[in-house]
Amino acid sequence: MVKKKRNIGIDLLKIIACILVITLHSLPPEDLMVANNVFNLSLYYVGTLAIPVFFMASGYFVLNKKSISYAYSFKRIKNILIVVFSWLILYSFAVLIVKHKLNFLNEIEGSFFTGVNDSHFYHFWFFWALIIMLLIAPILVWILQKSFNYFLVLTIVVTVICLIQDLSLHMGYAYLMRNTQQVFRINTWLEYYLLGGLVGNAHFGQIREFFKTYFIAFSILDIFLYIILIVYSLWNRQIIGWVYAEANYNNILVMLISVISMTLFATSQPRAETVIEYIIPATMGIYILQSFAISFLSKIALFHVYPALLIPIVFIICMIVVEIALKIPVVNRLFKL
Repeated sequence: MVKKKRNIGIDLLKIIACILVITLHSLPPEDLMVANNVFNLSLYYVGTLAIPVFFMASGYFVLNKKSISYAYSFKRIKNILIVVFSWLILYSFAVLIVKHKLNFLNEIEGSFFTGVNDSHFYHFWFFWALIIMLLIAPILVWILQKSFNYFLVLTIVVTVICLIQDLSLHMGYAYLMRNTQQVFRINTWLEYYLLGGLVGNAHFGQIREFFKTYFIAFSILDIFLYIILIVYSLWNRQIIGWVYAEANYNNILVMLISVISMTLFATSQPRAETVIEYIIPATMGIYILQSFAISFLSKIALFHVYPALLIPIVFIICMIVVEIALKIPVVNRLFKL
């Protein structure tokens, strides 16, 4: 049986998205060293595409399978839950031994809801949101196989809902989205899941070929729109009173850049294929560990003054740890979905 060749371009995009997640968490926009420094704040907004790209990459592959059943979704969900609860149990057990404090239930709550005190797994909300998408995926695949036009109409409807929500932020209703936990912003995650499925679909093939033909021109356009997004984000935070990058996930600029980037990377042939194939299995583990590494290293004075230095150092440290862990039986299960 011939092993299906990976899409190295999308693998590279996922690695970049992993670095962008570290960027978001290393440069909290409410921190004075970030808020009062244009470079740091601009770099923070560069990370805006991280989460949209992760959801798009998942939709790209899942929604374009020949068929998927709930058995497939439940198997994927089971693997996610094993990883999530393994980390929660191990960490809570360590805290119980060292501090004689039982915080398991608090860590579960903190993995689902952001802003929970004394929780260390705030970034695990992504896994819960991914579970929701996997529960919806068989229905989306059924719609896509029944009629591409139905799928396209659904994508347009969800896009309009997201754009209306983005518009509402500028009409004094930012608190509605801000007070909605990230895991429950289902229309936003569904939007990027659908867009990923759209880009990867055979009906999108001619457009992908068009992008491939004019690759340089679309790359320049992508970079130009990205710069506009950063400038817009710096302005928009003052207008809506919400400084976090997540405020812009429903913005048309983020959608356009995400689609263009996904299409460009899907049709590209990166030269560093060996390096990409080496790093890609570690990306999920890096995502899991990066918040702990940032929390530990940010206490060092150097990184408090120059927080941007955290980005490459955290990535390298986490990658080394994960690469070692992946070679250890049983332990490697903690870093693979």
